[in-house]
Amino acid sequence: MRVRRGYCRDPNEDFCSRGLAMLLENKFFRITDRKLDNDMRGVFHVQIISDCEVYKGHFPGDPVCPGVCNMETIKECASLMVGRQLRYESIRQCRLTALATPVVCPEVDVTVSLTEKDGTLQIQGQIADGEQTYMTLKGVVK
Repeated sequence: MRVRRGYCRDPNEDFCSRGLAMLLENKFFRITDRKLDNDMRGVFHVQIISDCEVYKGHFPGDPVCPGVCNMETIKECASLMVGRQLRYESIRQCRLTALATPVVCPEVDVTVSLTEKDGTLQIQGQIADGEQTYMTLKGVVK
């Protein structure tokens, strides 16, 4: 499988969510930069949107990025890489290693690696900034 470059018809864009049903992009997070190290590994620089509705309930006055939103962010970045909507088939490992908050880490890097193995698409993801890793994930997407 190859990463789809030029998915948008805009030659200045490498990735685009047009045509993909993204739940959180531009609501919970905004991609400010992205690069591919190779066809199956991408690094997305993401700004966490602090006034997102999620934080009104999780938790008011002391917002924390929900783990499920971090998982969705990784999956949405992977979907942008392949140019089609992905879904988790299984999660083998998911570790929340530190609390991610829009106050402490307003910008993070989302690193996604995809590997084809035995007819499945394996995903490894990480959310981190220069000093801290907030989440690691391993699983299978379809």
